[in-house]
Parts: sequence; C-alpha cells; structure tokens
Amino acid sequence: MIYEISTSIEIKAKKEVIWESLTDFKSFSAWNPFLRKIWIKNLLPGEPFWLLVHAPSSFPVLMRGKMLRIDPLSLILWQCDLIHPFLLRGMHKLELLEATPTSTHFFHTERFEGILPSFLWMAIKPRVQEGFELMNQALKNKLENGS
Repeated sequence: MIYEISTSIEIKAKKEVIWESLTDFKSFSAWNPFLRKIWIKNLLPGEPFWLLVHAPSSFPVLMRGKMLRIDPLSLILWQCDLIHPFLLRGMHKLELLEATPTSTHFFHTERFEGILPSFLWMAIKPRVQEGFELMNQALKNKLENGS
C-alpha cells in the first residue's frame, strides 16, 4: 500500500530565488527545521546522498537517498530508504509552479511504501505533515521576511 503526504504554500518570490534556497543544501541547517542536512556532491539524477530528517516530536533520522529527477527551477525528486526499502521507502518531491510573475506555489509531497508505514501510519503521518508545513513556512519566512 502507498501512503502520501502533500502540502503547498504560496511564496512571494520568483521561482529562481526559491530554487536557489532549495538547492543550497549546505545552508539547510540555518533555516530548515525538517530537512536538517543533505550531503550530496552534485545535483544530478542518479546521484547518491545522505539526508538528516528531524520530524517534530521525533529523533533525527539519517537516511540514504538517490536523486531521481531534476528539472531546474521546477522539480527535485528523490527516493530515500530507511535501512532497507522493504522497511521504508519515501519518494520526496519539491515542486515549484509560478503563480504570478512575483509569486510561486511550492508543492511539497512524499509517497511512502514499506512495512513501517503499514503499521505506524497514524504515528508517522502527523509528524511528517507538521515537518513539511514547518519547512514550507520557514522557507516562506526566509524569502519574504529575511528571517
């Protein structure tokens, strides 16, 4: 069975500005309360990386991932596994869609598969949903208010 979390927010910034923040992985720890760090050499499809996720009311979790698709200024898609894909696999998508010439819709979604979501979805969903929303709001605050 597949489980999904989907969030979105409108940010008063151009896609180029948002893209720059979303791909500056080294600065995530300064503003991103959910995706704390991403260690990656090149932002290219097939590139492996490590990701430190810190969902609210949870311990930080280190996951191994692989970039699947990069559409500059529009889409970042990756997959991450927790220990083994059988246990938990997430397909994480960050997508930008121009709303007006000066604002952008940011869509933040993830599809989960594996044994853990099957048994623990009621515990996983609210924490990850809140983490997505906190990240979305932090990105908005960073770009609109400089904080």
